[in-house]
Amino acid sequence: MTHEIPIAGPVLTARAQYDTDWHVYIDDPTRGPLGYCTGTGPDDPFDADAATRALEEDGWRVTGPWEEAGPTDDAPFTTTVEMPIA
Repeated sequence: MTHEIPIAGPVLTARAQYDTDWHVYIDDPTRGPLGYCTGTGPDDPFDADAATRALEEDGWRVTGPWEEAGPTDDAPFTTTVEMPIA
């Protein structure tokens, strides 16, 4: 029995930003700029689990912890992601 091992694509940065609610953005070199609604907001604090779920629903794998960049940064939370290639 042969098992296919998915090969990972490039490691990219995902940025969580607050507009009217929390969104996660990725600049994908193949598909262009992508945005995902986390489902939290407008009065909710950042939810790393919700952000991770939003990315995983489109096939992204979160490969690092969500890190706080700082309150004055345009994207106050970032992490690394990769898209597995089957």
